[in-house]
Amino acid sequence: MLPEPYDLLPTTARQSHTIAAGDVLFRQGARTLGLYVLITGRVHLERVGPNGERLIIHRATSGTSFAEASVFSERYHCDAIVMDAGELVRIDKSAVLAAFANPDFARAYGRHAAQQVQAHRQIMGIVGIRRAEDRVMAGIVAGLLDGTVVDFAARLQLTHEATYRALRALVEAGRVTNPSRGTYRLA
Repeated sequence: MLPEPYDLLPTTARQSHTIAAGDVLFRQGARTLGLYVLITGRVHLERVGPNGERLIIHRATSGTSFAEASVFSERYHCDAIVMDAGELVRIDKSAVLAAFANPDFARAYGRHAAQQVQAHRQIMGIVGIRRAEDRVMAGIVAGLLDGTVVDFAARLQLTHEATYRALRALVEAGRVTNPSRGTYRLA
């Protein structure tokens, strides 16, 4: 089952794909075909920086969509690289554009986009916190520690070492509990 609003599109607009780690879904500059909903797995959207370094601009996880801007563009603006194997659904660009004539789809798409903007702003606010311990605490309060500590660190734009040190300090201060390996909760 696809999340709203994509569940409102005809099944003919959807193509299911099995993906493997290392697969390239699209490259920057390639003609856009549509957007994607990741059922399982993990995909990074990346750009090449001025010195040739890879910059991760988005981490798509199970149950999320990505490349939504491609619906309004002729070319992809980044690369999509599969990090963890899984399943995804590619949704045809023309079907999405045609669906905007349906007010229910248009409202649901707008709501979805607004929620993504809010989530992005929340993460940017947290990433702006200078002290690692405070940033980690803010991330936990926001519910961002929903996977591995390494993934959590990446979302917070911290090294995993700094994140583990901050978690240890928060546990020692009694602000966070560590009931089992890799599990942290507010005290």
